[in-house]
Amino acid sequence: MLKRLSLLAVALLFAATTSNTTFAQDLTSAEDVIKAHIEATGGEASWNAVEDMYAEIEVVAITPMGNITLEMKTWSIFPGYGFTEMGLVDGPDGIPAEAVAMKAYYTPLEGWIEQGGQRQDIKSLPPAAREQFMRTSPKSELTLLGGDSELTLKGDSTFNERSVYVIGANQFGMDAELLVDKETLMILAQSAAGATTTMAGYQEVDGLLFSMGQTAVTPQGTQTVTIKKIELNTGMTPGELAGKSGARRQAMPE
Repeated sequence: MLKRLSLLAVALLFAATTSNTTFAQDLTSAEDVIKAHIEATGGEASWNAVEDMYAEIEVVAITPMGNITLEMKTWSIFPGYGFTEMGLVDGPDGIPAEAVAMKAYYTPLEGWIEQGGQRQDIKSLPPAAREQFMRTSPKSELTLLGGDSELTLKGDSTFNERSVYVIGANQFGMDAELLVDKETLMILAQSAAGATTTMAGYQEVDGLLFSMGQTAVTPQGTQTVTIKKIELNTGMTPGELAGKSGARRQAMPE
């Protein structure tokens, strides 16, 4: 169960942002497409100005036993600090709430995931999964422009009757594919690790555009994700984050 719900969180925290107000462009490299997307969703400077973020999220997992509705709350301080808690809202009989409840906490020096009374060191996760918890930026596409990523413009295609750029990305040893609308520069869908996520419901928060609704199809089933609230630059401190997590101490680099 822990592994499955960790993948759920990865699919969730891989969420993208986009714009629907820009004009069609003819871009010739994967880097240019990603840079144009970042600009369309608010601009690199504005994304880098986000110091912390809080989000409330509803996840509905469709399973053979019935739908499971989860509530997730996440706090992030960029870069390097975060706390996520997830709990059961509704589900089939026979699924105890304590089996689904999950907490994840990380600092620059340590991190853990706790579920079912067991705690797992976050450093034991695969690099790609670990990065999704230990977020360094509110805009995941910014990390694709770093030296640790390989980007390829695979060509053009169509998705839901929209013309798209097809971008291949290799990061932390994991291959992913992004479909970027050629006219609006929205990321319409992305796939990685056997999961395909489509994005919709774009809304502006403090001048930045977020996809507030996603549908992820994974080997474990289909999950719908609705972001109920996003707050930016709330002034959250590492000490307050440690208090929320129940951590006995606040781990900070010397």
